[in-house]
Amino acid sequence: MVGLQLRTGLAPVLCLALALLMGPVRAASPDTPDPASTLDAQAPLIVATVERPPFSFFEDGQPARGFSIDLWQEIARRIGRDFRYAPADSFKDMLERVRLGKADLAVANISITAEREQYLDFSLPIYDSGLKVMIRAENGQPSLLQLFWQSGALQLIAGATLILLVIAHLMWWFEGGKQPYFRKSYPGGVWDAFWWAFIIVTMGGFEQERPHGRFSRVLAMLWIIAGLFFISTFTAKITTALTVGELNSSISGWQDLKKRKVGVPKGTTMERFAKKHGLNTVLYDDFQQALEALRKGKVFAILADAPVAEYYATHLGNGEIITVGETFAPDKIGIALQQDSPLREPINRALLSILEDGRYEEIRNRYFGN
Repeated sequence: MVGLQLRTGLAPVLCLALALLMGPVRAASPDTPDPASTLDAQAPLIVATVERPPFSFFEDGQPARGFSIDLWQEIARRIGRDFRYAPADSFKDMLERVRLGKADLAVANISITAEREQYLDFSLPIYDSGLKVMIRAENGQPSLLQLFWQSGALQLIAGATLILLVIAHLMWWFEGGKQPYFRKSYPGGVWDAFWWAFIIVTMGGFEQERPHGRFSRVLAMLWIIAGLFFISTFTAKITTALTVGELNSSISGWQDLKKRKVGVPKGTTMERFAKKHGLNTVLYDDFQQALEALRKGKVFAILADAPVAEYYATHLGNGEIITVGETFAPDKIGIALQQDSPLREPINRALLSILEDGRYEEIRNRYFGN
């Protein structure tokens, strides 16, 4: 009986000791964040980025504005976190900083891909993007000969020339030697008749020399009518060719780059796309290097994110660099985070609130218009 009471009296003590022993085990359980992996709520976040107008503009080597920069600053304000930027030398370096834990997150024009998801986490998408082909403007316009051939004007001229020769022979046969204008000799007479037929088709008449024979006059009338049709058709084709030549490029998409040198930045979705489709690629450390190579003619074209390419061509290209074709390989842009980052949920909640209250549209329109 005494032993039972003794054991009963020890029970609370044993329970307390057991609870104390289990305390650390509970703290390390999956449901509780590991203190070693939890961000210090007081320390400023380190935000890696690269210069990519219109997503990020740099001034004096530091991010100053841009769609991603403005959007991140609004998110940071809503989640109540201070931060400092860590500009990277290249896109690949920016993502490596986040992967290695040297930065808490990265903002720019970062595509969300399955490959990157293996070593990074991402926020909800912040922009719909894709890829675009950039070329020098001089490479984008077909030659005048190409325009004429594509319009069918050259074929029309060739056909008209053959008909002119036939008309010239007929007129010489029926009119040669019957009047001074058409010589009787074959070479000279056919040339006279050819010139007469050419003036008819271009000027609509030849008042100085009229055919004398009945058949020749009927032939002349028919040729005048045919000349009106020819001139109107030829004019329409030339006008259309010149207009289309101003609007279209000899490069209509990435498929036309199969036999061309194409510059792409390393470690980007552009590099993966180019390799997947067997393009003749030249790799560069950064987008700016690829752009400079394009400007100097070292490559025929480069691949770039569609918003970046279009912004550069419109605002910074000075008419020397243009985009061609449709946007292809559509993807989504997001904020890159460390794997299992505790920032993901608060950032996503802030993004949703920014979308709901119209602030997102305000920031987007600032850089991309309506």
